[in-house]
Amino acid sequence: MTKPAEGSAATPLQTLAYRKRAEALEAYIREAKSSAIVADITWDSVQWKGFGVFVKHGRPAGQPKKNIEPAFLLDSAFVEFSKAYIVERHSHNPGEARSQHIQRFAALRLTEAVLLKLHGKADPLLIDRDTLDQAVVLARSHYDRQTLYQAGRALEQMASALVEHQVLPLELRDWVNPLPAYRSVGTTVGSAGDKARQSKLPDADALEVLAAIFNRDLDTADQHHQHRDIYTTSVAALLLCAPSRGEEIHRLPANLLVKATDSFGEEQTGLRLHASKGFGAYVKWVWAGMVPVAKKAIDRLLTITDEPRKLALHLENPKTRNRFFRHAACPAVADDEPLTAEQAAMALGKPLASLHAAGLSSAAYAHTLQSLWNDWVLPRHAKRAPYFPYVSKKDKALGAKGGLKFSDALFCMRAGQLGTFSTSRVLLWMPSLGTGFSPDVAPSRENYSVSIFERYGYTGPNGAPLKLNSHQLRHLLNTEAQRASLSDDMIAHWSGRLNIRQNETYDNRPEQERVDQVRPVVEALEARLGAPAGDGEEVRSMQWGPWSVEPFVKPRSCSDLDDIQPRLAGIKTEYGECYHDWALAPCEGLIACLECDEHACIKGADELGRDRLGRVQNLYRQVLAEVDKAQAAVGEKDWGAEEWLRMQQRYAAKLEELIKVLTSADVPDGSVIRAIGAQPPTHLHRVLRGIAVKALEDGTSSSEAMVRVLTAVSHKEHGTQPIMVHPPSQLKAIMTTSSSREADGT
Repeated sequence: MTKPAEGSAATPLQTLAYRKRAEALEAYIREAKSSAIVADITWDSVQWKGFGVFVKHGRPAGQPKKNIEPAFLLDSAFVEFSKAYIVERHSHNPGEARSQHIQRFAALRLTEAVLLKLHGKADPLLIDRDTLDQAVVLARSHYDRQTLYQAGRALEQMASALVEHQVLPLELRDWVNPLPAYRSVGTTVGSAGDKARQSKLPDADALEVLAAIFNRDLDTADQHHQHRDIYTTSVAALLLCAPSRGEEIHRLPANLLVKATDSFGEEQTGLRLHASKGFGAYVKWVWAGMVPVAKKAIDRLLTITDEPRKLALHLENPKTRNRFFRHAACPAVADDEPLTAEQAAMALGKPLASLHAAGLSSAAYAHTLQSLWNDWVLPRHAKRAPYFPYVSKKDKALGAKGGLKFSDALFCMRAGQLGTFSTSRVLLWMPSLGTGFSPDVAPSRENYSVSIFERYGYTGPNGAPLKLNSHQLRHLLNTEAQRASLSDDMIAHWSGRLNIRQNETYDNRPEQERVDQVRPVVEALEARLGAPAGDGEEVRSMQWGPWSVEPFVKPRSCSDLDDIQPRLAGIKTEYGECYHDWALAPCEGLIACLECDEHACIKGADELGRDRLGRVQNLYRQVLAEVDKAQAAVGEKDWGAEEWLRMQQRYAAKLEELIKVLTSADVPDGSVIRAIGAQPPTHLHRVLRGIAVKALEDGTSSSEAMVRVLTAVSHKEHGTQPIMVHPPSQLKAIMTTSSSREADGT
């Protein structure tokens, strides 16, 4: 054995399995780097817009997002894998919610922190059960109840994905999140549950104030004072038309109204909307009482956003986008004519005093319309709307298949349009839930504009500030839908919800109200169960409004407990039938039906019998081919080939005898044919053999131990088992004998 040179570090030995996993990790990262998903991001960047920042767990709050100190970045041995994992998971669902990225980053940071603690390096190949368990322990000390469960679930998903790509060993496939699922107090019974549910509903006083302001004669021409009021009250009105998310409302197209006639001949009005969280584009129907309100809100919004959409079309059109946009206040001069300072300010929609603050000269004749457009407007437009003519990167990716353009957006506005100062005439802007609606219905903060309630002088009880959030309106409509007894399917679809089980979270009725609503159903069911039954009639279920009720009848005596007795379930196979007690255990024979003594093959001269015989003969030819392959493998001394050869030879002999029986003129049609004393191979045996063989090949376990495992699970030599034939004339006698034995208690 050659010794390493003096002063050099010895290379640690690595098992074959570890090297294979290392190769799989390299391929995993390489494939992610070449993925089209990363076309709009820089791989080497530590901050991926729309995804997250590759920083360590526990990074101090308040740290800048740019120029992050190296000490706070993920370990160099871990960051490449982390980026590959984010890309690979995102490729499965490009339309997923931002929360999915947040949870994945949390799992990666927890794992990296534990690897550094346990091993001093963050090598992804060192992830094992202890690593995942310690990551859960670390999460317990940093996250609240709801976030804690999500972090554990993200760890489980990470382990499963990496096992699937052979980066982690197979044994981690069954690691599961040990944290209990979070259950909100709002879904529990009792006073605490009622209080939590009530907090999710909007303040009635705040709603009344918004309705009062909405019903005023708001002036659409007064952009300095009333455009913001029009915007806020119109968003609230649309949120009350159908249960929507705040961001979904802000992505409505200008041509959003849809009209249709229902099955009763009534005209219905809907909103053309693209729901978030993977639900997609669909029409959300407005309940009848809100149709006039919806039309009024939309008309107002279309009026105050008409000019911005014209600007968007101007910028979108290749024939006009390189010339100054001639708005109503634009000076009537040629594009190349020098402008006075006042004319330059009018062209941009700015006060004269703000030219210098915008980086422009306030000297007379320093600008022309064309120079302002080329040197000031277009560069800022490109920076503010990088995906123009589309609103976002996702819209650009969708393109004509569903991407929203500025020129088609209901909420297409100009910069400063919802402010109290000047509105830009040449720069586009789109409000969002966070920049538009939410700040205007929340209590005012220092150095921030006052809320709509305070602008009109409204306060709550004892002078407390009124407040609201957009999601409370979604909760309100879902709760009212429950009170109207809409079915869960209808509520989920109306809300744009993929998971029907989430309806429970949005049902904020008090506990007693739920009980009162269900009481008539229970009483009607009890009356029906107590009524005399007709001939052979048995109450199994009943329909009451949107509910399908399945009664549970209490047993009166042990004789009523038939359902707990084992039942035999029959399955059809290609070669016959099998009856097995599925109530006690699943079938361990998998698909080796002809190896099982519970399987029966029935001889028949009809078309079905001939088809069955043909399938058995075809199987016989396939088994003979396997015998030839196994004999060749034995000659090459392949591990396990001898056992496979013996089994296939037994199988071929059994099939040969079965074919003789099925084609014999001495065996009457209708005879039931079974193998005697067969010992079906179990799926567990196959798995154990596969693991042992792979361990011997890889050298990852003791050879002696694996050979003993193979010996323990090998098929014993049983020879060819005889076949028992039960002619039709004998079947009746057999059944009669069995029945008499049962009657005698033997």
